[in-house]
Amino acid sequence: MLCKHFPKCGGCQIQNLLYDKQIEYKINRFIDIFKREPDEVIKSPKIIYYRNRMDYVVGPNYEVGLKEYGKWYSYVNIDECFLQSPESNIIRNKFREFIINKNLKPWDTKNYTGFIRYIVIREGKFTNERIVNIITYKTDNLEYYKNIFFEFYNEIKNYINSFYWTINDTISDVSYGNINYLLYGEKYIKEKALDNFYYISTNSFYQPNSYTAEILLKYVREFTDPNENDIIYDLYSGSGFYAIEIGKYSNYVYAVDNNKENFEMFNLNKEINNVKSVKFLLSNVENLEKINADKIIVDPPRPGINKKVIRKILESNAKKIVYVSCYPETQKRDIDILINKGNYKLENIILVDQFPHTYHMETIALLSK
Repeated sequence: MLCKHFPKCGGCQIQNLLYDKQIEYKINRFIDIFKREPDEVIKSPKIIYYRNRMDYVVGPNYEVGLKEYGKWYSYVNIDECFLQSPESNIIRNKFREFIINKNLKPWDTKNYTGFIRYIVIREGKFTNERIVNIITYKTDNLEYYKNIFFEFYNEIKNYINSFYWTINDTISDVSYGNINYLLYGEKYIKEKALDNFYYISTNSFYQPNSYTAEILLKYVREFTDPNENDIIYDLYSGSGFYAIEIGKYSNYVYAVDNNKENFEMFNLNKEINNVKSVKFLLSNVENLEKINADKIIVDPPRPGINKKVIRKILESNAKKIVYVSCYPETQKRDIDILINKGNYKLENIILVDQFPHTYHMETIALLSK
């Protein structure tokens, strides 16, 4: 069924295609990039209500939804979205009604005026836990707005476990900030992947599709093939999603990430899963003096692996590299460097449809020497 907001809404780009045709489109895109077919193609177990996080922007005319596709200053007022959950739809629509009734002025990204900026909803698909975070501009009336937001909390408290207010006091149009208030409920929520539990805060990283996240975790473990004496680095590790699983099999696992919120979640994840062999290095990956590893897991942001990091990976002479990517163009660039300069061989590369109805896909590559 086609969403009534398609194709204007920027949330989906190929929803008009039947799902098998979407997969065919992504396979062809993969072949265009890698000049070969994927060794395996894995569909998303769910193609609606699969996302565990949605960042709904508030437009100047009280639109609450997503940006129009390709237009930074145009907003789509969404009353039904098939990406997250029915509960998410209820919360978002109640929020729109609430800010209109309370005359809470939306933030204007052109004129830098107003107050309400985003509502972020995160949820555990396998735990049914949910966190809501309201993002605003700064104010001198903290207690007044805490009381106002308490009224909204009462409207949605049956759907959520945690309720935050975050202040972004910059003009940057982002759905996070440097001042966070836990107004009601639990500090964090949890999600489950395979046999592991993972804590999630307002802005820590977690794979956005909980159903394919389990698939990624399974293949990363299989490709890494850890044994107890392996020294394994998990670069750009987030809150230790892969490292926690790998730490069950190896005594020397190092997760590297520069985000303090991810570091906090990692320590909780390590404790709840009773994994003692993993250490977190709070650092930019490129600032590591060296990488002394037998095997390396890398899951970088869209720009790919930093040139300094590639050089250190090559110097490490690791026998295996497991490369997870949400942006195959930069992954292909990096793989070519590792093959040409490090004598690695591309053993396997898998396409995972982590983002149904969009152009995007996830790929997992195994390189070895």
